[in-house]
This record gives sequence, structure tokens and C-alpha cells, in this order.
Amino acid sequence: MKLKKFNRVSPFIPVRNLQETLDFYKNKLGFYEEWKFGEVDGGIRRDDMRLVFCEDPEYIKEINNQTYNFTLIWFVDNVNDIYKEFKERNAEIKSDIEDKPWGIREFTIEDINGYRIRVSEGIAK
Repeated sequence: MKLKKFNRVSPFIPVRNLQETLDFYKNKLGFYEEWKFGEVDGGIRRDDMRLVFCEDPEYIKEINNQTYNFTLIWFVDNVNDIYKEFKERNAEIKSDIEDKPWGIREFTIEDINGYRIRVSEGIAK
């Protein structure tokens, strides 16, 4: 009998321009294995993390604007080295690395679509 188990979620993340987004994630954040289906759907991966994008510039104006930025949280191993790598790649760091009181060490970057990405790792208490 097969047990019930949730494995991962991979929502379509709306972006302004698919190719510019794929290029950003490859060149600025070190992702690879880009794929595209047509001109508006595609994705990229780094290690076990897979991101799926759909081009929808009008929707981006609603969720990432002067007032609000939609936040994604990436859970990683060795957040300190990733922070160092992203700084060396000149990623836009919005908050420096720090230990949070809820048991997470993290920093925040912003991508070219206005998404705030919290890069996080659990820390031992």
C-alpha cells in the first residue's frame, strides 16, 4: 500500500520577461539547466531546487510594485557560503545575513521581477 506523502511545490511564478528572467537566474544566481515551452513558460534549476516561470508582465505590476514585494523563501544548506557567493555575483542584497529569533539564519535578495527572496537555513539552538 502506498503511503500519502507531500514532496514539493512548484508554482508558476509570474515574470515580466521569461528570457531575461532565465538569464538573470543563470548569470547572477548560478542556476542551470534552463528549459522553455513556447515563449512564455520555462524553468531553471540549481541542485534540487527547481523554479518554474510564466511570462505575465501585467500581473507582476500587481504583486511587485512600489508598495509591496511578494516574498519567496528558499531553504538551503550552507547559507553562509551562498551569501558570500551572491555578494561576489553582485546580487541585490536587501538585508544582510543574520540569525533570526525563530531559529533561522538568513539574508534577503531581490530578483529582476521585484520578488524578495529570503535565503534561509535552520540553526541549532
